[in-house]
Amino acid sequence: MVDTALHSPLRDRYDMARISTHREGPVALRVAVAARAGALLLARLIARRPDLLWIHMSARGSVQRKALLMAVARPFRVPVIVHSHGSQFGDYYRDTTKPRRAVVRWVLRNADLVIALGPSWDARIQEMTPCTVAQVLNPVAVPATIDHDAKDPGLIVCTGRLGDRKGSATLVRAFALVADRFPSARLVLAGDGDADPVRALASELGVADRVDLPGWVSAADVTKLLSRASVFALPSRNEGLPIAMLEAMAHGVPCIVTPVGGIPDVVTDGEQALLVAPDDPTALSAALTTILADDTQARTLGDAGRAMVRDRCSTPVIAERLAECFDTVLGSRRRAE
Repeated sequence: MVDTALHSPLRDRYDMARISTHREGPVALRVAVAARAGALLLARLIARRPDLLWIHMSARGSVQRKALLMAVARPFRVPVIVHSHGSQFGDYYRDTTKPRRAVVRWVLRNADLVIALGPSWDARIQEMTPCTVAQVLNPVAVPATIDHDAKDPGLIVCTGRLGDRKGSATLVRAFALVADRFPSARLVLAGDGDADPVRALASELGVADRVDLPGWVSAADVTKLLSRASVFALPSRNEGLPIAMLEAMAHGVPCIVTPVGGIPDVVTDGEQALLVAPDDPTALSAALTTILADDTQARTLGDAGRAMVRDRCSTPVIAERLAECFDTVLGSRRRAE
């Protein structure tokens, strides 16, 4: 989302610089990256006070790091927007210690504006503590045209990190239930994470030769994959507002997803996508059968999902909404001063 915003029309209106606060790796590396981020922010605050600090926050360590950065910026009276992305943010707040919940509340209350990924996340955040919230969906690039003739019949695609949260095992089990009925069907799970349990399950269920686990793939390869996909399936246990789903919809791919996180805010079952309960391979296999067996319904769902993303989540639309948030905060702070 950050990369998309940095290359959006926002670049023409604001001079933006990115400071990365996290990198996957050993603890020492993560601490070093966070410390460097704090030092860079402090240097920028001293050398040239920025007009706005736009903080992107997920959960767990991300909350602690961003709280420290807000504390660094506080003496400089720089307005702060906290953009909450984390699919597990609500679970983190519920399950963490009282002191860490207090940190979450401090971050939310001391932000000039909190950006939530739609009405559901707005409500969750307000349950944590009263704060000023704006609802902004995630942005995606929408191709000007799509080629329905390029679709590969039977190609089921899932993009994103593999694992329990994304329902990878549920998807493989569902695929095994429909594999005999659709001999040409194939499943591609493209993403990083622990592929070995997924591969072992596919072998156990006798579909290993029809399940492809290419690992992490580039954005260009995701585009190629979606341009050929007949179905996109993401049976997650929890989500923020998954960009993987929005990207698939932007390419006109009929989607099967779960009603978790911000997904129900943009999808109505049977209209823009099919919704199934998490951890239910039988329901997921029925939804896969519906799309694989009915080209007309598949086309209808794909077109409706694409129209929704174009109208509500395309990069220019979201860039304009973010600009409204920036200008509101900047204007309010100037009037207060």
